[in-house]
Amino acid sequence: MISDAQIWEYIRSDLPFDDLTTSLQGEFLNRQATLSIITRDDIVLSNVDITARIAAMLGCETTGKSENSQNFSAKETIFQAKGSYGNLHKAWKLIQILLEYSCKISTYTNAMVCAAKAVNPSCQIQTTRKTFPFAKEFCIAAVLAGGGAIHRLNLSDSVLFFKNHIDVYENFEAFCKRIEEFKAKLPEKKIIVECETLADFKTLLNFAPDVIQCDKMSLEELHEAVNLKNAAKFQPVITAAGGINLANCAKFAATGVNALITSAPYTQGMADLTASLKLV
Repeated sequence: MISDAQIWEYIRSDLPFDDLTTSLQGEFLNRQATLSIITRDDIVLSNVDITARIAAMLGCETTGKSENSQNFSAKETIFQAKGSYGNLHKAWKLIQILLEYSCKISTYTNAMVCAAKAVNPSCQIQTTRKTFPFAKEFCIAAVLAGGGAIHRLNLSDSVLFFKNHIDVYENFEAFCKRIEEFKAKLPEKKIIVECETLADFKTLLNFAPDVIQCDKMSLEELHEAVNLKNAAKFQPVITAAGGINLANCAKFAATGVNALITSAPYTQGMADLTASLKLV
């Protein structure tokens, strides 16, 4: 998913020329050494394949057997590499920082998945396209490693009508009457419509969109929406969006919706990792 060119760009952002600090330690530069990344928290590992590629591009060899989606407890080593002292110092922070961001996303995602499935085994956690700029592939890989799914990659992969799309029509029902036309124009794509009220939800049920995304509805409203769907002729997928995170995802999952739409995993900071670099 992430190309060599992207990795080289990441490397050059931290290493445009030479490592001035280790260049002053000439007597150690070519000595063999080891690098270990250790977690201080319980985590779900992600993007470790990218760190192995970084190490290789900088002349180091990954020696650990860690895999994406693997669970680690605090104080365990999550990544190991060997190489020259100079090259390992070039790779060290590039690898550690990448894992700190990535593992926080995958760990938080996994916690949401576990919380939701504990009350609704069929409920998915799906993340939005609100990845931080220039890091879409990285964020998506971390979400997948945490057991999450992707709600929407970009504007080109799916059809999702928001309020700003719907407001150009005379009224909500006038928009709904166009859904059949939209389906005919893109027969291989699902038509997703976001709504904010139960009244609009009831109207939508009569026009058979593929997915109804309930935005910022209360738990009680979502329960009623699911019951209405279950009794309806058409059976669209029902998703819930708006302010969903680890603290409340189990309650939202318990309403019976098919998926929870969230951006929360992208805004949780960094995993608490440390590094040990030693001469052999």
